[in-house]
Amino acid sequence: MDRPAIKKIIDYEKIAAGEVIERPANVVKELIENSIDAGAKEIRIIIRKAGKEFIQIIDDGIGILSGELDIAFERHTSSKIRIFDDLTKLNSIGFRGEALASIAAVSKVIIISRTESNQRGKELIIEGGKILSSKEVACSIGTNIQVKHLFYNIPARRKFLKKDMTELGHISDIIQRYALCYPMIHFIYMNENLTILNCPASNDLRTTVFHIYGKKIAKYVEPINYKDKNITIKGLLGHSEISRNNRSQSSIFLNKRYVISDLIYRAIQDAYAGVMMIGRYPFFILNFEFNPAFIDFNVHPKKLHIRFEDEEYVYNKIYEVIHRFVKELFMEKEDKYIISDLDQFVPQPEAISSAPDNVDTEINRMQSSEPETDASNTQNQAEIIDRIKAPVQLSLNDEVTSTLINGKEVSDTYLREKFIIKKNFPKLRLISYTGQLSNHTYIVLEGINEEGESGLYILDQHAASERVMKEYFYTLYAKARQNRQTLIVPLKIDVSASEKFFLLSNLLEFKKLGFNFEHFGGNTFVLREIPTIIEKLPNTKIIKEVIGDITEIGKDKRFAESREEIINYLACHKSIRGGDNLSLKDIRKLLIDLSYCENPYHCAHGRPTLKFISFKELDKLFKRIV
Repeated sequence: MDRPAIKKIIDYEKIAAGEVIERPANVVKELIENSIDAGAKEIRIIIRKAGKEFIQIIDDGIGILSGELDIAFERHTSSKIRIFDDLTKLNSIGFRGEALASIAAVSKVIIISRTESNQRGKELIIEGGKILSSKEVACSIGTNIQVKHLFYNIPARRKFLKKDMTELGHISDIIQRYALCYPMIHFIYMNENLTILNCPASNDLRTTVFHIYGKKIAKYVEPINYKDKNITIKGLLGHSEISRNNRSQSSIFLNKRYVISDLIYRAIQDAYAGVMMIGRYPFFILNFEFNPAFIDFNVHPKKLHIRFEDEEYVYNKIYEVIHRFVKELFMEKEDKYIISDLDQFVPQPEAISSAPDNVDTEINRMQSSEPETDASNTQNQAEIIDRIKAPVQLSLNDEVTSTLINGKEVSDTYLREKFIIKKNFPKLRLISYTGQLSNHTYIVLEGINEEGESGLYILDQHAASERVMKEYFYTLYAKARQNRQTLIVPLKIDVSASEKFFLLSNLLEFKKLGFNFEHFGGNTFVLREIPTIIEKLPNTKIIKEVIGDITEIGKDKRFAESREEIINYLACHKSIRGGDNLSLKDIRKLLIDLSYCENPYHCAHGRPTLKFISFKELDKLFKRIV
């Protein structure tokens, strides 16, 4: 692999500069990108003390010529571009010529590099940006760079680094991204002599996904490969089965560079409409290739955010391509799966076509018809109920009430669901026996407030349940009560590298919340106990989502600092949802549990659980009193 010489960039003042080194993960990112640009087939990353004290990147790339190694650590020197206009045909990851200089300015660096044309390599020792030593050494082809004591000469910046587990999480995340983007490169990532990630070189992206995210994720992704004269799209699209509560684990690569693009993400998410539940986010790993002239990477110091020349074209093109694949891979295949699976439960087409268009018309016809025999009445009544297919609400004693229409029994639930329709009059119907309104979110109750006033209460079932769950988890944590149940069959959970760090550092905290995890080895944990409030065996998918979301919440601070937010999340996750259909028994239990809460009137996030409208206010509303 030939590479142009490293030289000073002309017009470098036009290139968006800025401090690219804010934390250890930035160092890892810049050095990995250099190794990739050097054509490395294997990249070894070794971390100690969360990268604050030691980062080592070893690659087998083409190396740096001895005569250019000193120049590489000067500002605005690069082998990738010479003038500003070169940005329009850029195909490398790095280009500004700032990374090595910025790293060396805030750390102590030892670098050894050798090219194939040289018998011996060169070693530089740099401290605070100044070269202290330069000598020839025997070494293999490639580059070996060590970065020690990051920010040793800028105590103020070092002070603002996060806890070790947080910084390791950021490092793990960036390594995972590049392992996904370059499955043909062997990535080995070690922390404190423990191998965290070992992704052997493979042209199969799904194999890399297996090493990073586990077997289930790899099972539910489908390959996509599209190319035309303006754009190439390759990668994996995830089934709705592995959808996420947030979009942080999906990866967008643009011309082999990991980027954050709201425009691209919005196009992909919109393309999933119809197969993704509201509030869920698709999982995908996609590499887009555009003509570099269409893209401006030069808008962000870390090159994470990008800008397009024609955003409308980019959105429409990506949406069109992804939607076509989503429809083919998931919509059509899933339709076939559901139909074949449910055939025996679905009425045959002829049975459906024989049903009357208007059930009320059928009832009226029966009322006006001649009396029939008891057997005939029973048969017709059964036909009506079959055709109505109305849901049956059960009262507290599980008895179903009914109403007689001209001697024919019809479910009272059915009558409650029918609107009274009359011109110049609102469509009205009775509410259900439970008081739960048809949106399955609010429940109408009658009661007396603390001032002794009678009236109506409206309960938000999700907000009320969330409050109950919050106080349960908070009490469990604060008093370390042993309200846990042992699983007969422990659940084996595969997590990502960043989630692994978070779990390992907070096993005791999770145990206080009722979740007893044990490290099984590698990126696998075993869940042996769960809170007793979780009444049935939890789904592995749900537990993985909980781990992922809590990791996202707590990655930038200590567990104690994010405890309230984590408990709020768990409360929300376990609570009754808006849209859940509740029985009288469910509602009564919810009200009793809410009555025992210390703060029954607000959910975990401060929203009201109950609203009261007194009969006096109703009297005023209807002008019964002034």
